[in-house]
Amino acid sequence: MKQLNVGVIGCGHIAQQVHIPNYIENSKSNLEAVCDANEDVVNLIAKKYNIKNVFTDYQELLKSGLVEAVSVCVPTSLHSKVVVDAARCGIHTFCEKPLALNINEADKMLATASNNNINFAVGFNLRFLPNHIKAKEYLDKGKIGRPIFARAEIITSGPYEPKVGEGFYESEAKKRIGCLFDAGAHIAYLLIWMLGEPLEVSASLSTYKEGVEVDDHAAVTAKFQNEVLGSIQVAWSHLPDYRAVENSRILEIVGTEGILQSDCLGPSLSFYNTTSLTSRIKGIVKLTPGKFDPKIPFEALAWSYKQEIDDFLESIVKKREPTVSGEEGRKALRFILAAYEANRSQSIINLK
Repeated sequence: MKQLNVGVIGCGHIAQQVHIPNYIENSKSNLEAVCDANEDVVNLIAKKYNIKNVFTDYQELLKSGLVEAVSVCVPTSLHSKVVVDAARCGIHTFCEKPLALNINEADKMLATASNNNINFAVGFNLRFLPNHIKAKEYLDKGKIGRPIFARAEIITSGPYEPKVGEGFYESEAKKRIGCLFDAGAHIAYLLIWMLGEPLEVSASLSTYKEGVEVDDHAAVTAKFQNEVLGSIQVAWSHLPDYRAVENSRILEIVGTEGILQSDCLGPSLSFYNTTSLTSRIKGIVKLTPGKFDPKIPFEALAWSYKQEIDDFLESIVKKREPTVSGEEGRKALRFILAAYEANRSQSIINLK
């Protein structure tokens, strides 16, 4: 199989933890180049992974002819410009979430990608977790009847984890990119994928950590298609033991005939159906799709990152649309932006 020559633009936490190692490990790709404005950082990474081509100006990388595809891992405020420039060079692009700062930027990215016939993927790795895929399958097959209520909650360390650091929320503060924009985008996308786009949105955002200028906890309510009501709760909170908040990472859908509870970060799914003999005998049944050990933290999550990178590469090789396309990323962005507007105006935003 021909390997695709790829590059990574922006060498921060997500690039170092996800994109760079997964491109190196994937048989479909050859990590040809890395780029970061910080020369010391990019040189250290190049040395660590034995990467030949190093850039501090992404435009030089795009015009070098070295790569056929890139991952864009720069701050969200720079996503639109880098993606548009890559698309104009005919380079397939994987963009980390959230897609952009606003809908106008997102639309420009989508239009440029389409006009230049490139594959454009967005980094919603939770979409690839087997437990969420199974939950979606059960939902589509009517195994809990008609959905009536959904709840998605996720508490993560985010930038409050020391190895991510203050630089994240300090650099993004002026652009108001807080936990709802960052972590909330993940579960907003999951709800849209499961239930369809929201019709109405309301929200309350707040900040508890001193010195932080962006929201670090938020609550959102929404009405989806077919009168399904949903809620999102999200927060940054770095507690020493990850198990302290493991019950606060859940996607739950209640239906007229049962309930689904899917671990937001994997790997398990709980299911109950009123007409199921198994459910009547055992109650809620817990499943773990795939070969994951629920006792091993984040094993499934790491696998989902591998899958999203592989899906992007495979979409290029097989000339198909990525599973999570730019248009899918736009839907999640629209939901999150509506929540911010609802909080600002203290009103219900109508998205019909």
